[in-house]
Amino acid sequence: MLSFILGVSFPSKVTLMRTLCYCAISLLACAACVRQPSLPANSTYNVIGMLNDTAWYGTGKVLRIKEPNQQQLEDVRQFNLVIFTDIDYAGMGGGPNPNTNNGCLDPECTKTQSLVIYNIPLKKGRTTIAKLNKRRKLKHEYASLSYIGNAGGLYKRYIYKGLKPGWIRVTKFDRASGTVEGHFSITFNEDMGVYARLQNGMPETARFTDGLFRIKIKDVLLR
Repeated sequence: MLSFILGVSFPSKVTLMRTLCYCAISLLACAACVRQPSLPANSTYNVIGMLNDTAWYGTGKVLRIKEPNQQQLEDVRQFNLVIFTDIDYAGMGGGPNPNTNNGCLDPECTKTQSLVIYNIPLKKGRTTIAKLNKRRKLKHEYASLSYIGNAGGLYKRYIYKGLKPGWIRVTKFDRASGTVEGHFSITFNEDMGVYARLQNGMPETARFTDGLFRIKIKDVLLR
């Protein structure tokens, strides 16, 4: 009746519902097409990011660990991300010996920091650090940032306690080249349970933002 009085043709309920469905599908498609950040092709390091708003970089490994009960490497559907750097930090005293400054591109670098994230699904997608920590099989398998001494001893450690942000996303898994790409943002809290931890005035949180990586998989076969 209203359409007759106004001289305007209103769509039927069926047509309206179809239109709304098409709009929803289009929005989802557009969201899926949003370009994810990627490590620059000319990056010197295979891992870069910001740590407490300061540039951070290092050399990472993607470890795909095959257990004895797994028949094929394809059965392994997760990986560990292990990153080392030789960036200086406050309170090192006399400093590492020898002192290196190459982001651990050279295996002979003097490691000062390590960032590890375990049990990351080997497929495209975003996973929270809290979920990854719950999947651990061994007591020590939880995401952490560690400051280490010249002889490899633990001086200070930061662990994930639920602060935001706290996630890692795999944006690409190239099976042909065996390369994994992704990015991460994580806020760690200092682990106050570390024995004789270094008292160096560093902040109680370690916040990684804009973390990017592109790393070739290294397979580890357990016997």
